[in-house]
Amino acid sequence: MDARTLDIKTIFGQERRHVVPLFQRPYVWERSSQLQPLWEDIQAVANRLLAGQSVRAHFLGAIVLDHVSKPTGEVEVRQVIDGQQRLTTMQLFFEAFCDFCKQHGKDRHHAMLLKLTRNDNQFSTDPDEQFKVWPTTQDQNTFRTVVNCGSPAELRKAFGVKKDDAAIDRPIADAYLYFYNAIGEWLNPDGADFEPRLDCLFKTLREYVRLVVIDLDPNDDAQVIFETLNARGTPLLPADLVKNLLFHRAQLAGDALESLYQKYWRHFDDDGYWRVKKGRGHARRARIDTFLQHYLTVKLRDEVPVGHLYVAFREHAAMGKAAEVLADLRRYADTYRSFDGQETGTREALFVKRLSEMDLTTAHPLLLELLANHAGDRSQLRSVLIDIESFLVRRMICQLNTRGYNRLFIDLLKALGGEGGSPRERVRAVLLSTEADSGRWPNDEEIKQAWLNNPLYRGLVKKRTRMVLEAMEHASRTGKTEKLIIDEKLTIEHLMPQDWEKHWPLPEARNSDDDPQGVRDRLIHTFGNLTLLTKKLNPSVSNGPWTKKRDQITKHSILRLNNVLAEHDEWNERMIRKRGEALLKQFKDTWPRPL
Repeated sequence: MDARTLDIKTIFGQERRHVVPLFQRPYVWERSSQLQPLWEDIQAVANRLLAGQSVRAHFLGAIVLDHVSKPTGEVEVRQVIDGQQRLTTMQLFFEAFCDFCKQHGKDRHHAMLLKLTRNDNQFSTDPDEQFKVWPTTQDQNTFRTVVNCGSPAELRKAFGVKKDDAAIDRPIADAYLYFYNAIGEWLNPDGADFEPRLDCLFKTLREYVRLVVIDLDPNDDAQVIFETLNARGTPLLPADLVKNLLFHRAQLAGDALESLYQKYWRHFDDDGYWRVKKGRGHARRARIDTFLQHYLTVKLRDEVPVGHLYVAFREHAAMGKAAEVLADLRRYADTYRSFDGQETGTREALFVKRLSEMDLTTAHPLLLELLANHAGDRSQLRSVLIDIESFLVRRMICQLNTRGYNRLFIDLLKALGGEGGSPRERVRAVLLSTEADSGRWPNDEEIKQAWLNNPLYRGLVKKRTRMVLEAMEHASRTGKTEKLIIDEKLTIEHLMPQDWEKHWPLPEARNSDDDPQGVRDRLIHTFGNLTLLTKKLNPSVSNGPWTKKRDQITKHSILRLNNVLAEHDEWNERMIRKRGEALLKQFKDTWPRPL
Protein backbone atom coordinates (compact mmCIF):
# COMPACT_ATOMS: atom_id res chain seq x y z
CA MET A 1 0.00 0.00 0.00
CA ASP A 2 0.97 3.64 -0.43
CA ALA A 3 0.43 6.01 2.52
CA ARG A 4 0.88 9.76 2.15
CA THR A 5 -0.15 12.90 4.03
CA LEU A 6 -2.02 15.16 1.61
CA ASP A 7 -3.83 18.47 1.88
CA ILE A 8 -7.44 18.85 0.81
CA LYS A 9 -6.72 20.66 -2.46
CA THR A 10 -4.57 17.70 -3.58
CA ILE A 11 -7.19 15.12 -2.63
CA PHE A 12 -10.17 16.92 -4.17
CA GLY A 13 -8.30 18.86 -6.85
CA GLN A 14 -8.03 15.81 -9.10
CA GLU A 15 -10.67 14.61 -11.54
CA ARG A 16 -11.69 11.66 -9.38
CA ARG A 17 -14.74 10.13 -7.73
CA HIS A 18 -14.54 8.78 -4.18
CA VAL A 19 -17.31 6.18 -4.14
CA VAL A 20 -18.65 4.74 -0.89
CA PRO A 21 -19.74 1.09 -1.35
CA LEU A 22 -23.44 0.42 -0.91
CA PHE A 23 -22.68 -2.01 1.91
CA GLN A 24 -21.18 0.63 4.19
CA ARG A 25 -23.33 2.35 6.76
CA PRO A 26 -24.96 5.72 5.98
CA TYR A 27 -23.67 9.12 7.05
CA VAL A 28 -23.94 9.44 10.84
CA TRP A 29 -21.83 12.38 11.98
CA GLU A 30 -23.67 14.69 14.39
CA ARG A 31 -23.31 18.33 15.33
CA SER A 32 -22.18 18.08 18.95
CA SER A 33 -19.87 15.10 18.70
CA GLN A 34 -18.18 15.58 15.31
CA LEU A 35 -19.27 18.62 13.25
CA GLN A 36 -18.82 21.32 15.88
CA PRO A 37 -15.38 20.07 17.04
CA LEU A 38 -14.25 19.97 13.39
CA TRP A 39 -15.46 23.52 12.78
CA GLU A 40 -13.77 24.75 15.95
CA ASP A 41 -10.46 23.23 14.81
CA ILE A 42 -10.75 24.82 11.35
CA GLN A 43 -11.81 28.13 12.88
CA ALA A 44 -8.79 28.10 15.21
CA VAL A 45 -6.40 27.75 12.24
CA ALA A 46 -8.19 30.51 10.32
CA ASN A 47 -8.04 32.82 13.36
CA ARG A 48 -4.27 32.35 13.61
CA LEU A 49 -3.87 33.11 9.92
CA LEU A 50 -6.02 36.21 10.34
CA ALA A 51 -3.85 37.37 13.26
CA GLY A 52 -0.63 36.76 11.32
CA GLN A 53 0.50 34.05 13.72
CA SER A 54 2.35 30.83 12.92
CA VAL A 55 0.04 27.99 11.89
CA ARG A 56 0.14 24.25 12.15
CA ALA A 57 -1.98 22.11 9.88
CA HIS A 58 -5.06 20.41 11.26
CA PHE A 59 -4.80 16.63 10.89
CA LEU A 60 -8.25 15.22 10.11
CA GLY A 61 -7.34 11.52 10.27
CA ALA A 62 -6.88 8.76 7.71
CA ILE A 63 -8.79 7.49 4.73
CA VAL A 64 -8.27 4.19 2.92
CA LEU A 65 -8.91 4.02 -0.83
CA ASP A 66 -9.00 1.07 -3.18
CA HIS A 67 -8.41 1.50 -6.90
CA VAL A 68 -11.31 0.65 -9.23
CA SER A 69 -10.52 -0.15 -12.86
CA LYS A 70 -12.40 2.08 -15.33
CA PRO A 71 -12.30 2.28 -19.14
CA THR A 72 -10.15 4.99 -20.72
CA GLY A 73 -11.99 8.30 -20.86
CA GLU A 74 -14.14 7.73 -17.75
CA VAL A 75 -13.57 9.57 -14.50
CA GLU A 76 -11.02 7.89 -12.25
CA VAL A 77 -12.63 6.10 -9.28
CA ARG A 78 -11.47 5.18 -5.80
CA GLN A 79 -13.62 3.00 -3.54
CA VAL A 80 -13.67 4.35 0.02
CA ILE A 81 -12.74 1.49 2.35
CA ASP A 82 -12.48 3.68 5.44
CA GLY A 83 -13.01 7.40 6.06
CA GLN A 84 -16.29 7.99 4.25
CA GLN A 85 -17.62 10.13 7.12
CA ARG A 86 -14.61 12.49 6.84
CA LEU A 87 -14.73 12.75 3.06
CA THR A 88 -18.48 13.34 2.98
CA THR A 89 -18.24 15.93 5.74
CA MET A 90 -15.54 17.90 3.92
CA GLN A 91 -17.61 17.88 0.74
CA LEU A 92 -20.59 19.22 2.68
CA PHE A 93 -18.35 21.90 4.19
CA PHE A 94 -17.08 22.92 0.75
CA GLU A 95 -20.60 22.89 -0.64
CA ALA A 96 -21.87 25.18 2.14
CA PHE A 97 -18.86 27.52 1.70
CA CYS A 98 -19.28 27.49 -2.09
CA ASP A 99 -23.00 28.37 -1.88
CA PHE A 100 -22.27 31.09 0.71
CA CYS A 101 -19.74 32.70 -1.63
CA LYS A 102 -22.20 32.62 -4.52
CA GLN A 103 -24.96 34.15 -2.40
CA HIS A 104 -22.64 37.02 -1.46
CA GLY A 105 -21.23 37.65 -4.92
CA LYS A 106 -17.77 36.19 -4.32
CA ASP A 107 -17.51 34.62 -7.75
CA ARG A 108 -13.77 33.92 -7.68
CA HIS A 109 -13.95 31.96 -4.44
CA HIS A 110 -17.12 30.24 -5.63
CA ALA A 111 -15.43 29.06 -8.82
CA MET A 112 -12.35 27.76 -6.99
CA LEU A 113 -14.47 25.92 -4.40
CA LEU A 114 -16.59 24.42 -7.14
CA LYS A 115 -13.45 22.74 -8.51
CA LEU A 116 -13.09 20.95 -5.14
CA THR A 117 -16.61 19.51 -5.28
CA ARG A 118 -17.19 18.84 -9.01
CA ASN A 119 -15.46 16.85 -11.70
CA ASP A 120 -15.42 18.33 -15.20
CA ASN A 121 -15.49 15.41 -17.60
CA GLN A 122 -17.14 16.49 -20.85
CA PHE A 123 -17.44 12.86 -22.02
CA SER A 124 -19.46 11.65 -19.05
CA THR A 125 -23.11 10.69 -19.61
CA ASP A 126 -23.88 10.13 -15.92
CA PRO A 127 -24.71 13.42 -14.14
CA ASP A 128 -23.72 11.93 -10.78
CA GLU A 129 -20.14 11.45 -11.99
CA GLN A 130 -19.58 15.17 -11.45
CA PHE A 131 -19.52 14.71 -7.67
CA LYS A 132 -16.11 14.19 -6.06
CA VAL A 133 -17.70 12.09 -3.30
CA TRP A 134 -20.59 9.72 -3.94
CA PRO A 135 -22.14 8.30 -0.75
CA THR A 136 -23.68 4.92 -0.06
CA THR A 137 -27.04 4.04 -1.63
CA GLN A 138 -29.13 5.10 1.35
CA ASP A 139 -27.75 8.68 1.26
CA GLN A 140 -27.55 9.34 -2.47
CA ASN A 141 -30.89 11.11 -2.95
CA THR A 142 -30.34 13.39 0.04
CA PHE A 143 -26.75 14.16 -0.99
CA ARG A 144 -27.84 14.98 -4.56
CA THR A 145 -30.53 17.34 -3.26
CA VAL A 146 -28.13 19.08 -0.87
CA VAL A 147 -25.34 19.71 -3.38
CA ASN A 148 -27.78 20.94 -6.04
CA CYS A 149 -29.89 23.20 -3.81
CA GLY A 150 -27.70 26.31 -3.94
CA SER A 151 -28.85 27.73 -0.59
CA PRO A 152 -30.34 26.77 2.78
CA ALA A 153 -33.67 28.30 1.77
CA GLU A 154 -33.94 26.09 -1.30
CA LEU A 155 -32.84 23.06 0.73
CA ARG A 156 -35.56 23.60 3.32
CA LYS A 157 -38.07 24.09 0.53
CA ALA A 158 -36.97 20.83 -1.13
CA PHE A 159 -37.55 18.89 2.10
CA GLY A 160 -40.80 20.69 2.95
CA VAL A 161 -39.71 22.23 6.26
CA LYS A 162 -40.25 25.74 7.59
CA LYS A 163 -37.87 28.44 6.41
CA ASP A 164 -36.58 29.07 9.94
CA ASP A 165 -36.13 25.40 10.94
CA ALA A 166 -32.59 24.77 12.18
CA ALA A 167 -32.64 21.12 11.14
CA ILE A 168 -34.24 18.83 8.57
CA ASP A 169 -33.65 15.59 10.49
CA ARG A 170 -31.42 14.11 7.80
CA PRO A 171 -27.74 13.99 8.81
CA ILE A 172 -26.33 15.07 5.44
CA ALA A 173 -28.74 18.00 5.09
CA ASP A 174 -28.25 19.04 8.71
CA ALA A 175 -24.47 19.03 8.33
CA TYR A 176 -24.77 21.39 5.35
CA LEU A 177 -27.05 23.74 7.30
CA TYR A 178 -24.74 23.72 10.32
CA PHE A 179 -21.65 24.58 8.27
CA TYR A 180 -23.46 27.27 6.25
CA ASN A 181 -24.58 29.05 9.44
CA ALA A 182 -21.21 28.59 11.19
CA ILE A 183 -19.31 29.94 8.16
CA GLY A 184 -21.65 32.92 7.88
CA GLU A 185 -21.33 33.83 11.56
CA TRP A 186 -17.53 33.72 11.44
CA LEU A 187 -17.11 35.54 8.11
CA ASN A 188 -19.63 38.26 9.05
CA PRO A 189 -20.30 39.63 5.54
CA ASP A 190 -21.25 43.06 6.92
CA GLY A 191 -17.97 43.42 8.82
CA ALA A 192 -14.97 45.45 7.70
CA ASP A 193 -12.71 42.41 7.65
CA PHE A 194 -14.99 40.20 5.55
CA GLU A 195 -12.51 39.89 2.67
CA PRO A 196 -9.48 38.95 4.83
CA ARG A 197 -11.58 36.42 6.73
CA LEU A 198 -12.82 34.92 3.46
CA ASP A 199 -9.26 34.49 2.20
CA CYS A 200 -8.03 33.01 5.48
CA LEU A 201 -10.84 30.44 5.66
CA PHE A 202 -10.29 29.49 2.04
CA LYS A 203 -6.54 29.09 2.58
CA THR A 204 -7.13 27.06 5.76
CA LEU A 205 -9.31 24.58 3.91
CA ARG A 206 -7.06 24.24 0.87
CA GLU A 207 -3.68 24.06 2.59
CA TYR A 208 -3.99 23.43 6.32
CA VAL A 209 -6.50 20.59 6.55
CA ARG A 210 -4.73 17.33 5.89
CA LEU A 211 -5.45 13.63 5.71
CA VAL A 212 -3.35 10.49 5.60
CA VAL A 213 -4.38 8.85 2.34
CA ILE A 214 -3.74 5.10 2.16
CA ASP A 215 -3.99 3.74 -1.38
CA LEU A 216 -4.26 -0.02 -1.47
CA ASP A 217 -2.61 -2.20 -4.05
CA PRO A 218 -4.11 -5.44 -5.42
CA ASN A 219 -2.37 -7.54 -2.75
CA ASP A 220 -3.90 -5.68 0.20
CA ASP A 221 -6.96 -7.13 1.98
CA ALA A 222 -9.42 -4.25 2.11
CA GLN A 223 -11.69 -5.97 4.67
CA VAL A 224 -8.87 -6.57 7.15
CA ILE A 225 -7.83 -2.93 6.90
CA PHE A 226 -11.44 -1.79 7.32
CA GLU A 227 -11.77 -3.83 10.51
CA THR A 228 -8.49 -2.46 11.88
CA LEU A 229 -9.56 1.14 11.36
CA ASN A 230 -13.24 0.85 12.28
CA ALA A 231 -12.80 2.48 15.68
CA ARG A 232 -12.03 5.85 14.10
CA GLY A 233 -14.79 8.48 14.26
CA THR A 234 -18.20 7.22 15.35
CA PRO A 235 -17.84 3.58 16.52
CA LEU A 236 -19.35 1.01 14.21
CA LEU A 237 -21.96 -1.42 15.41
CA PRO A 238 -20.99 -5.09 15.12
CA ALA A 239 -23.78 -5.30 12.54
CA ASP A 240 -22.04 -2.60 10.46
CA LEU A 241 -18.91 -4.74 10.38
CA VAL A 242 -20.96 -7.79 9.45
CA LYS A 243 -22.58 -5.87 6.59
CA ASN A 244 -19.22 -4.73 5.28
CA LEU A 245 -17.76 -8.24 5.54
CA LEU A 246 -20.60 -9.95 3.69
CA PHE A 247 -20.82 -7.46 0.85
CA HIS A 248 -17.06 -7.29 0.48
CA ARG A 249 -17.02 -11.07 0.09
CA ALA A 250 -19.97 -10.90 -2.30
CA GLN A 251 -18.10 -8.33 -4.37
CA LEU A 252 -15.05 -10.59 -4.57
CA ALA A 253 -17.33 -13.45 -5.66
CA GLY A 254 -18.73 -11.34 -8.49
CA ASP A 255 -22.27 -11.25 -7.06
CA ALA A 256 -24.74 -8.52 -8.03
CA LEU A 257 -24.32 -6.26 -4.98
CA GLU A 258 -27.28 -3.97 -5.63
CA SER A 259 -29.65 -6.91 -5.99
CA LEU A 260 -28.34 -8.58 -2.82
CA TYR A 261 -28.59 -5.32 -0.91
CA GLN A 262 -32.17 -4.62 -1.98
CA LYS A 263 -33.30 -8.18 -1.26
CA TYR A 264 -31.51 -9.01 1.96
CA TRP A 265 -30.11 -5.94 3.76
CA ARG A 266 -31.93 -2.76 2.83
CA HIS A 267 -34.64 -3.39 5.43
CA PHE A 268 -31.97 -3.15 8.15
CA ASP A 269 -31.03 0.32 6.91
CA ASP A 270 -34.50 1.67 6.10
CA ASP A 271 -36.54 0.29 9.00
CA GLY A 272 -35.80 2.41 12.08
CA TYR A 273 -36.83 -0.53 14.27
CA TRP A 274 -33.37 -2.07 13.93
CA ARG A 275 -31.36 0.93 15.16
CA VAL A 276 -33.52 1.63 18.21
CA LYS A 277 -31.55 1.02 21.38
CA LYS A 278 -33.13 -1.23 23.98
CA GLY A 279 -32.09 -2.32 27.45
CA ARG A 280 -30.67 -0.51 30.43
CA GLY A 281 -27.18 0.63 31.39
CA HIS A 282 -24.29 -1.33 29.93
CA ALA A 283 -26.77 -3.75 28.32
CA ARG A 284 -28.34 -1.01 26.17
CA ARG A 285 -27.66 -1.56 22.47
CA ALA A 286 -29.26 -1.41 19.03
CA ARG A 287 -31.84 -4.06 18.22
CA ILE A 288 -29.88 -5.18 15.18
CA ASP A 289 -26.96 -6.19 17.40
CA THR A 290 -29.29 -7.95 19.84
CA PHE A 291 -30.75 -9.87 16.92
CA LEU A 292 -27.25 -10.68 15.68
CA GLN A 293 -26.36 -12.08 19.11
CA HIS A 294 -29.49 -14.27 19.16
CA TYR A 295 -28.88 -15.42 15.58
CA LEU A 296 -25.33 -16.50 16.41
CA THR A 297 -26.51 -18.25 19.58
CA VAL A 298 -28.93 -20.26 17.42
CA LYS A 299 -26.29 -21.09 14.82
CA LEU A 300 -23.43 -21.90 17.19
CA ARG A 301 -25.57 -23.48 19.92
CA ASP A 302 -23.43 -21.59 22.41
CA GLU A 303 -23.35 -18.30 24.31
CA VAL A 304 -21.87 -15.40 22.33
CA PRO A 305 -20.57 -12.44 24.40
CA VAL A 306 -21.60 -9.02 23.07
CA GLY A 307 -17.97 -7.97 22.68
CA HIS A 308 -17.25 -10.95 20.42
CA LEU A 309 -20.19 -10.67 18.03
CA TYR A 310 -18.24 -9.72 14.92
CA VAL A 311 -15.43 -12.20 15.44
CA ALA A 312 -17.96 -14.98 16.10
CA PHE A 313 -19.92 -14.05 13.00
CA ARG A 314 -16.82 -13.92 10.82
CA GLU A 315 -15.88 -17.43 11.94
CA HIS A 316 -19.45 -18.69 11.47
CA ALA A 317 -19.74 -17.24 7.95
CA ALA A 318 -16.26 -18.27 6.80
CA MET A 319 -17.37 -21.48 5.09
CA GLY A 320 -20.57 -20.23 3.47
CA LYS A 321 -21.22 -18.12 0.41
CA ALA A 322 -21.99 -14.48 1.22
CA ALA A 323 -25.27 -14.54 -0.69
CA GLU A 324 -26.44 -17.64 1.21
CA VAL A 325 -25.51 -16.13 4.58
CA LEU A 326 -27.36 -12.91 3.69
CA ALA A 327 -30.46 -14.89 2.76
CA ASP A 328 -30.30 -16.82 6.03
CA LEU A 329 -29.86 -13.63 8.05
CA ARG A 330 -32.87 -12.09 6.36
CA ARG A 331 -35.04 -15.15 7.08
CA TYR A 332 -34.18 -15.10 10.77
CA ALA A 333 -34.49 -11.30 10.91
CA ASP A 334 -38.04 -11.51 9.58
CA THR A 335 -38.80 -14.06 12.29
CA TYR A 336 -37.25 -11.87 14.99
CA ARG A 337 -39.22 -8.86 13.70
CA SER A 338 -42.39 -10.97 14.05
CA PHE A 339 -41.96 -11.27 17.82
CA ASP A 340 -43.85 -8.00 18.22
CA GLY A 341 -46.30 -8.81 15.44
CA GLN A 342 -47.80 -12.14 16.45
CA GLU A 343 -51.56 -12.28 15.90
CA THR A 344 -53.40 -11.06 18.99
CA GLY A 345 -54.95 -13.89 20.97
CA THR A 346 -52.63 -16.62 19.70
CA ARG A 347 -50.53 -18.75 22.01
CA GLU A 348 -47.40 -17.39 20.31
CA ALA A 349 -48.37 -13.79 21.06
CA LEU A 350 -49.17 -14.67 24.66
CA PHE A 351 -45.80 -16.40 25.07
CA VAL A 352 -43.92 -13.35 23.73
CA LYS A 353 -45.90 -11.04 26.03
CA ARG A 354 -45.25 -13.15 29.11
CA LEU A 355 -41.53 -13.47 28.34
CA SER A 356 -41.39 -9.68 28.24
CA GLU A 357 -43.22 -9.39 31.56
CA MET A 358 -40.77 -11.85 33.13
CA ASP A 359 -37.78 -9.98 31.53
CA LEU A 360 -36.49 -13.25 30.08
CA THR A 361 -34.80 -12.17 26.84
CA THR A 362 -32.39 -15.08 27.35
CA ALA A 363 -35.18 -17.23 25.89
CA HIS A 364 -35.27 -15.25 22.62
CA PRO A 365 -32.72 -17.40 20.74
CA LEU A 366 -34.84 -20.47 21.49
CA LEU A 367 -38.01 -18.64 20.43
CA LEU A 368 -36.23 -17.49 17.27
CA GLU A 369 -35.36 -21.06 16.34
CA LEU A 370 -38.81 -22.37 17.20
CA LEU A 371 -40.64 -19.79 15.06
CA ALA A 372 -38.12 -19.97 12.21
CA ASN A 373 -37.91 -23.74 11.84
CA HIS A 374 -40.64 -25.43 13.90
CA ALA A 375 -43.74 -23.37 13.17
CA GLY A 376 -45.06 -25.72 10.49
CA ASP A 377 -46.76 -27.96 13.07
CA ARG A 378 -48.71 -25.34 15.03
CA SER A 379 -49.98 -27.82 17.62
CA GLN A 380 -46.46 -29.11 18.33
CA LEU A 381 -45.06 -25.57 18.54
CA ARG A 382 -47.70 -24.44 21.01
CA SER A 383 -47.17 -27.51 23.17
CA VAL A 384 -43.47 -26.66 23.40
CA LEU A 385 -44.27 -23.05 24.29
CA ILE A 386 -46.65 -24.14 27.05
CA ASP A 387 -44.02 -26.45 28.55
CA ILE A 388 -41.33 -23.76 28.52
CA GLU A 389 -43.70 -21.16 29.95
CA SER A 390 -44.86 -23.58 32.67
CA PHE A 391 -41.26 -24.26 33.65
CA LEU A 392 -40.46 -20.54 33.88
CA VAL A 393 -43.64 -19.41 35.66
CA ARG A 394 -43.57 -22.24 38.20
CA ARG A 395 -39.96 -21.42 39.07
CA MET A 396 -40.98 -17.77 39.40
CA ILE A 397 -43.79 -18.65 41.83
CA CYS A 398 -41.38 -20.79 43.89
CA GLN A 399 -38.89 -17.90 43.66
CA LEU A 400 -36.07 -20.04 42.33
CA ASN A 401 -33.10 -18.28 40.78
CA THR A 402 -32.60 -17.60 37.05
CA ARG A 403 -28.79 -17.70 36.98
CA GLY A 404 -28.59 -20.89 34.94
CA TYR A 405 -31.07 -19.85 32.26
CA ASN A 406 -28.45 -18.93 29.63
CA ARG A 407 -27.10 -22.47 29.73
CA LEU A 408 -30.59 -23.98 29.94
CA PHE A 409 -31.71 -22.35 26.70
CA ILE A 410 -28.52 -23.46 24.95
CA ASP A 411 -29.34 -27.03 26.04
CA LEU A 412 -32.88 -26.63 24.71
CA LEU A 413 -31.53 -25.36 21.38
CA LYS A 414 -29.32 -28.43 21.15
CA ALA A 415 -32.30 -30.65 22.01
CA LEU A 416 -34.35 -29.11 19.20
CA GLY A 417 -31.68 -30.14 16.73
CA GLY A 418 -31.30 -33.61 18.21
CA GLU A 419 -32.66 -36.96 17.13
CA GLY A 420 -35.36 -39.25 18.51
CA GLY A 421 -38.85 -38.19 19.52
CA SER A 422 -40.76 -35.02 18.71
CA PRO A 423 -39.47 -31.50 19.50
CA ARG A 424 -41.83 -31.41 22.48
CA GLU A 425 -40.51 -34.70 23.83
CA ARG A 426 -36.89 -33.59 23.44
CA VAL A 427 -37.54 -30.19 25.11
CA ARG A 428 -39.57 -31.79 27.91
CA ALA A 429 -36.76 -34.27 28.61
CA VAL A 430 -34.32 -31.39 29.21
CA LEU A 431 -36.78 -29.52 31.45
CA LEU A 432 -37.33 -32.64 33.56
CA SER A 433 -33.69 -33.69 33.66
CA THR A 434 -32.77 -32.37 37.10
CA GLU A 435 -34.21 -31.90 40.59
CA ALA A 436 -31.52 -29.43 41.63
CA ASP A 437 -32.65 -25.93 42.66
CA SER A 438 -30.73 -24.44 39.74
CA GLY A 439 -32.87 -26.16 37.10
CA ARG A 440 -35.84 -28.11 38.41
CA TRP A 441 -39.41 -27.85 37.14
CA PRO A 442 -41.46 -27.43 40.37
CA ASN A 443 -44.18 -30.06 40.88
CA ASP A 444 -47.77 -29.47 41.98
CA GLU A 445 -47.10 -29.94 45.68
CA GLU A 446 -44.30 -27.38 45.68
CA ILE A 447 -46.51 -24.93 43.78
CA LYS A 448 -49.35 -25.50 46.26
CA GLN A 449 -47.19 -24.64 49.24
CA ALA A 450 -45.82 -21.47 47.63
CA TRP A 451 -49.20 -20.38 46.22
CA LEU A 452 -51.27 -20.78 49.38
CA ASN A 453 -48.73 -19.79 52.02
CA ASN A 454 -46.06 -17.45 50.66
CA PRO A 455 -46.63 -13.64 50.57
CA LEU A 456 -45.90 -13.58 46.83
CA TYR A 457 -47.14 -10.00 46.36
CA ARG A 458 -44.06 -8.90 48.28
CA GLY A 459 -41.72 -11.30 46.50
CA LEU A 460 -42.68 -10.71 42.87
CA VAL A 461 -42.33 -7.68 40.64
CA LYS A 462 -45.79 -6.14 40.20
CA LYS A 463 -45.97 -6.68 36.45
CA ARG A 464 -45.36 -10.40 37.00
CA THR A 465 -48.04 -10.59 39.68
CA ARG A 466 -50.40 -8.82 37.27
CA MET A 467 -49.42 -11.28 34.52
CA VAL A 468 -50.41 -14.24 36.72
CA LEU A 469 -53.73 -12.64 37.71
CA GLU A 470 -54.52 -11.91 34.05
CA ALA A 471 -53.78 -15.55 33.27
CA MET A 472 -56.20 -16.62 36.02
CA GLU A 473 -58.86 -14.35 34.53
CA HIS A 474 -58.28 -15.95 31.14
CA ALA A 475 -58.44 -19.45 32.65
CA SER A 476 -61.79 -18.73 34.32
CA ARG A 477 -63.49 -18.15 30.97
CA THR A 478 -65.43 -20.85 29.16
CA GLY A 479 -66.72 -21.29 25.65
CA LYS A 480 -69.91 -19.53 26.76
CA THR A 481 -68.06 -16.44 28.00
CA GLU A 482 -67.72 -13.36 25.84
CA LYS A 483 -64.18 -12.78 24.62
CA LEU A 484 -62.42 -9.99 26.47
CA ILE A 485 -59.06 -8.46 25.63
CA ILE A 486 -57.46 -6.56 28.49
CA ASP A 487 -55.85 -3.61 26.71
CA GLU A 488 -55.05 -1.49 29.77
CA LYS A 489 -52.76 -2.00 32.72
CA LEU A 490 -55.11 -2.91 35.53
CA THR A 491 -53.87 -2.35 39.05
CA ILE A 492 -53.42 -5.00 41.71
CA GLU A 493 -55.83 -4.73 44.62
CA HIS A 494 -55.82 -6.50 48.01
CA LEU A 495 -59.37 -7.65 48.78
CA MET A 496 -58.56 -7.54 52.48
CA PRO A 497 -56.52 -4.32 52.48
CA GLN A 498 -52.96 -3.97 53.68
CA ASP A 499 -54.27 -1.35 56.12
CA TRP A 500 -56.95 -3.59 57.58
CA GLU A 501 -56.99 -2.44 61.21
CA LYS A 502 -59.98 -0.06 61.04
CA HIS A 503 -62.64 -2.22 59.37
CA TRP A 504 -61.27 -5.75 59.61
CA PRO A 505 -61.01 -7.01 63.22
CA LEU A 506 -58.72 -9.94 63.92
CA PRO A 507 -60.20 -13.31 64.91
CA GLU A 508 -59.62 -14.30 68.50
CA ALA A 509 -56.64 -16.54 69.18
CA ARG A 510 -57.63 -20.11 70.09
CA ASN A 511 -54.57 -20.68 72.23
CA SER A 512 -51.48 -18.89 73.41
CA ASP A 513 -49.39 -20.15 70.48
CA ASP A 514 -51.65 -18.65 67.83
CA ASP A 515 -50.54 -15.48 66.01
CA PRO A 516 -53.63 -14.15 64.18
CA GLN A 517 -51.89 -10.96 63.10
CA GLY A 518 -48.87 -12.81 61.71
CA VAL A 519 -51.12 -15.22 59.80
CA ARG A 520 -53.16 -12.33 58.36
CA ASP A 521 -50.12 -10.28 57.39
CA ARG A 522 -48.87 -13.28 55.41
CA LEU A 523 -52.17 -14.36 53.83
CA ILE A 524 -53.21 -10.91 52.59
CA HIS A 525 -50.21 -11.03 50.21
CA THR A 526 -51.09 -14.43 48.73
CA PHE A 527 -52.93 -14.74 45.39
CA GLY A 528 -56.15 -15.75 47.18
CA ASN A 529 -56.45 -12.14 48.36
CA LEU A 530 -55.36 -10.38 45.16
CA THR A 531 -57.41 -9.16 42.21
CA LEU A 532 -57.33 -6.65 39.35
CA LEU A 533 -59.18 -3.34 39.12
CA THR A 534 -59.07 -0.24 36.95
CA LYS A 535 -56.96 2.67 38.15
CA LYS A 536 -60.09 4.70 38.89
CA LEU A 537 -61.92 2.00 40.83
CA ASN A 538 -58.95 0.86 42.91
CA PRO A 539 -58.50 3.90 45.21
CA SER A 540 -62.25 4.34 45.71
CA VAL A 541 -62.62 0.92 47.35
CA SER A 542 -59.16 0.31 48.76
CA ASN A 543 -59.54 0.40 52.56
CA GLY A 544 -63.30 0.37 53.10
CA PRO A 545 -65.35 -2.34 54.83
CA TRP A 546 -66.00 -5.59 52.91
CA THR A 547 -69.68 -5.16 51.99
CA LYS A 548 -69.12 -1.70 50.52
CA LYS A 549 -65.98 -2.83 48.77
CA ARG A 550 -67.63 -5.99 47.38
CA ASP A 551 -70.66 -4.07 46.07
CA GLN A 552 -68.49 -1.48 44.26
CA ILE A 553 -66.27 -4.13 42.70
CA THR A 554 -69.11 -6.34 41.49
CA LYS A 555 -71.02 -3.30 40.22
CA HIS A 556 -68.23 -1.94 38.04
CA SER A 557 -65.92 -4.84 37.22
CA ILE A 558 -66.65 -7.20 34.31
CA LEU A 559 -63.84 -9.60 35.17
CA ARG A 560 -64.83 -13.14 36.14
CA LEU A 561 -62.02 -12.88 38.66
CA ASN A 562 -64.28 -10.45 40.54
CA ASN A 563 -67.80 -11.64 39.68
CA VAL A 564 -67.58 -14.56 42.14
CA LEU A 565 -67.02 -12.14 45.02
CA ALA A 566 -70.76 -11.38 45.09
CA GLU A 567 -71.31 -14.80 46.70
CA HIS A 568 -69.45 -13.83 49.89
CA ASP A 569 -71.02 -11.85 52.72
CA GLU A 570 -67.75 -11.69 54.59
CA TRP A 571 -64.05 -11.79 53.76
CA ASN A 572 -61.60 -13.39 56.14
CA GLU A 573 -58.68 -15.78 56.27
CA ARG A 574 -60.90 -18.75 55.46
CA MET A 575 -62.23 -17.03 52.33
CA ILE A 576 -58.71 -16.11 51.24
CA ARG A 577 -57.60 -19.75 51.47
CA LYS A 578 -60.73 -20.97 49.67
CA ARG A 579 -60.29 -18.53 46.80
CA GLY A 580 -56.56 -19.31 46.71
CA GLU A 581 -57.34 -23.02 46.23
CA ALA A 582 -59.76 -22.22 43.38
CA LEU A 583 -57.15 -20.06 41.67
CA LEU A 584 -54.52 -22.74 42.26
CA LYS A 585 -56.54 -25.18 40.15
CA GLN A 586 -56.67 -22.62 37.34
CA PHE A 587 -52.93 -22.02 37.71
CA LYS A 588 -52.15 -25.72 37.33
CA ASP A 589 -54.48 -25.97 34.32
CA THR A 590 -52.76 -22.97 32.71
CA TRP A 591 -49.20 -24.11 33.45
CA PRO A 592 -49.29 -27.90 33.80
CA ARG A 593 -46.28 -30.07 34.58
CA PRO A 594 -46.08 -33.71 33.48
CA LEU A 595 -45.90 -36.23 36.32
